[in-house]
Amino acid sequence: MILLNGKLLNAAAAAVSPLGEGFQFGVGVFTTMRVRSGRPQFFKAHAERLARDAQALGLLPASEPSVLAERCAACIAVNRMDDGGLKIVWFADTDGSTGEIISQRPHSYGPELAERGFRLTTLTCASRESRTFSRHKTLNYLEHLHAKRAAVSAGFDDALWVDERGIVLEGATTNIFAVIDGRIFTPDEKAGLLPGIARRVVLELAADDFEPARPTTITREMLANAAEVFVTNSLIGVVPVRSWDERNYSLAENSVTRAVAAAFAAVANR
Repeated sequence: MILLNGKLLNAAAAAVSPLGEGFQFGVGVFTTMRVRSGRPQFFKAHAERLARDAQALGLLPASEPSVLAERCAACIAVNRMDDGGLKIVWFADTDGSTGEIISQRPHSYGPELAERGFRLTTLTCASRESRTFSRHKTLNYLEHLHAKRAAVSAGFDDALWVDERGIVLEGATTNIFAVIDGRIFTPDEKAGLLPGIARRVVLELAADDFEPARPTTITREMLANAAEVFVTNSLIGVVPVRSWDERNYSLAENSVTRAVAAAFAAVANR
């Protein structure tokens, strides 16, 4: 069951006009939340980003935060979701209004992922500072989807975009962090990357076991020499990287990553 503009429907019975700009040109935004124990994690942060991204595209909000929260709860309840993903899409409809779809988002991420670690492969791209919409989670997501699928087909978990100057940007579906001399760094969003909600949470974490993470410019060489590397997104949380191309990282000696993952889990489960 899904919710289309607030109405519960079987997915097969739902209908959206193919003539709206959402379908015709990808004018829309989305966000995906992890659901645990029947509750979406970091709902407020996701709702705020959804509204900001919609504004950047000239879309009005499809629903107010309180209404959106009720609709998400209804979707979770009717689908008896305990642990999974929930996706919200806002799109430009034919009459100039903003449509909304809330649905389950299947994923294959399990607890064993943190044990084996993520495997990344480099995908070279042009510099992105001038690409305005790369900072927003829009329905024009084909570049990310294609990169992810190509990486998985080649035996990796995600593609890591590194621009033509050797500046590390982001994974196709993840944000990346590097632990260098005991300090945590992540690429600055000014480089033209999509700042995820999990990335934001990590940047706001404070604990005795590690210094707060900070955005900066990360080069290919810096990442290669990092003691630890980890990735984040809303579905996986914090996961260590075991390999990047030919570079391997020790999962037995990644105490900072483990401390960040524990702190993240504690905040997510509040």
